[in-house]
Amino acid sequence: MQPGTFHPPTLVRRCIPIFLPLLIAVVVLLVEFPTVRNGFVDLDDRPYVSEKPAADGLTGQAVVFAFTSVRPMYWHPVAWLSHEFDTELFGSSPAGHHFTSALLHALAAAMLYFVLSRLGAGMVPAALGSLLWALHPLRVESVAWIAERKDVLCAFFFLAAVALYLRYVRQTSKQLFAAWTCCGALALMSKPTAVSLPIVLLLFDFWPQRRSVSFLRLALEKLPLAAGALAVTVLAVQGQSQAMSLTPVASFTVRLENAALSYVRYLAKMVWPLDLGCFYPFHSETAIRWGIPSALLLVGVTVLAIVHRRSRPWFLVGWIWFVITLLPNSGIVQAGRQAMADRFTELPMVGIVIIVVWAVSDWAGTVTWRRKAAVLGTCAVLAAFAVLTIRQIGFWKDSETLFLRAIAVEDSDYIRDNLATYLIQRGRLSDAELHLLAAIRLAPGEYPHHNNLAILYGKMGRPQPALSEAQIASRLAPQDRSVAETLALVLLGTGDYSGALRSFDHAAQLGSDPATLAPVVNDTAVSLARRGMLQEAEPLLRKAVQYDPLLVDAHYNLVHDLAAQGKSDEARAALEAAIKATGFKPEYQDFLQPKPGPSR
Repeated sequence: MQPGTFHPPTLVRRCIPIFLPLLIAVVVLLVEFPTVRNGFVDLDDRPYVSEKPAADGLTGQAVVFAFTSVRPMYWHPVAWLSHEFDTELFGSSPAGHHFTSALLHALAAAMLYFVLSRLGAGMVPAALGSLLWALHPLRVESVAWIAERKDVLCAFFFLAAVALYLRYVRQTSKQLFAAWTCCGALALMSKPTAVSLPIVLLLFDFWPQRRSVSFLRLALEKLPLAAGALAVTVLAVQGQSQAMSLTPVASFTVRLENAALSYVRYLAKMVWPLDLGCFYPFHSETAIRWGIPSALLLVGVTVLAIVHRRSRPWFLVGWIWFVITLLPNSGIVQAGRQAMADRFTELPMVGIVIIVVWAVSDWAGTVTWRRKAAVLGTCAVLAAFAVLTIRQIGFWKDSETLFLRAIAVEDSDYIRDNLATYLIQRGRLSDAELHLLAAIRLAPGEYPHHNNLAILYGKMGRPQPALSEAQIASRLAPQDRSVAETLALVLLGTGDYSGALRSFDHAAQLGSDPATLAPVVNDTAVSLARRGMLQEAEPLLRKAVQYDPLLVDAHYNLVHDLAAQGKSDEARAALEAAIKATGFKPEYQDFLQPKPGPSR
């Protein structure tokens, strides 16, 4: 061979491993790019981008918060840091936040290519397999939902850990050990669902090449990750307990049946990804009816995978990946009201992709027409997935579009209530009423719907219907402080001031901050006094002072009210108490020339 001679085949073979993953990432990014036109949605997006300290960007306080907070529900510092970094770059503009999620998903797709390649797949099967995962419409929820940034982060670091581990298996070194362990730790710090990673890595000691090392040593190798997984699990349970999201929606047996059914439903959605929504309500009757048949089907597939473990080890590995990585989100330990969720398939579907890639490759073999048919067929499926993905992204345009789509897929009281709240915030009270009434028809025993409807009727100036709904909510949840507050506000609107004060007292006993109640009571008293109802205003003002002894307006108005009633001694005593509680304020100079009634 002469120097400088150009050999295309050799050059191509050297460049493809570099440019093919890049091409995969570009294709995925282009398909997911329409997310940048979407806004935030009223499903946990705002807490990640609008609430302090995360809303201030990468400040010292925000970084400390990221590593010390289990709000909301999880300890996921990497996810928090990612949001804070976005805020630093893009502010509160949703486009930048969406672009970051799409970019991370594209990089995860490229990382999956390396995983499949190191498992032994050829370049074309590995590329098509990674696109099959990345362009599937089930991925949209994790990418288009800003609050689920933790999903795409976790997927990227999880797959990076697997890819580095597969290289470590072939070329053991301390550097590679540190690399895959660090990526695993980052996955755990992105989302607790990565707790399955140590078990997944053990699978690859069985296939594609059996490691000639004792099982004890293999287990000890994963011990740092296992310890991290245990710690993250404890923190997740703590966070979900604080958020009160672990309240089971059904008995343990029914949750087991729902978990089995959900596994089958996920497989069905992977094959036929239509009618996807952001919320699938939990139906005990459906779980009971289909739980056992679903469990039998899962057991049957598992037995089949075990029987063929020698001839088709990829079947067993891919199936166990699917089962194990989905287990934390299976609903056996209930977190939330959903029966299942599209985002829960982010990691589990990789196991199904492994099965599909190797099954199709085995079928195609070296037969030319079969190989062409496999490639063309897969490309057709990918094109269909890309179209469906872009369509699904459109449903995440805004909260109203998203919620209406979820209702069209599977109606639920939870989404109806969320949509009503969204509409109330935009002044569309009549539309909100329709959705709250629908929510109550679907779940008449859920007190938040009655409570929210009471608040809505209060805004609409309908005190009697408001009182009726507030009383229903109070009967359903007598120990809920928000319900007690709503009932108190409604009673104020109906003129039952003594009843309102009893409800405010009850709310304070249940944990409401009295200082937040005081301004409401004070303002109501002022309104009464201006209408000449001084005697009715007096107990309210006394209660406002009791709730917040530092509220100057309440002290000021109480003294005025007493003076206007001719209760000079009580007014003087109230003024002395005000000065003692708040110190002498300029407002108190007004009492040198008393006014006829409260004005603040």
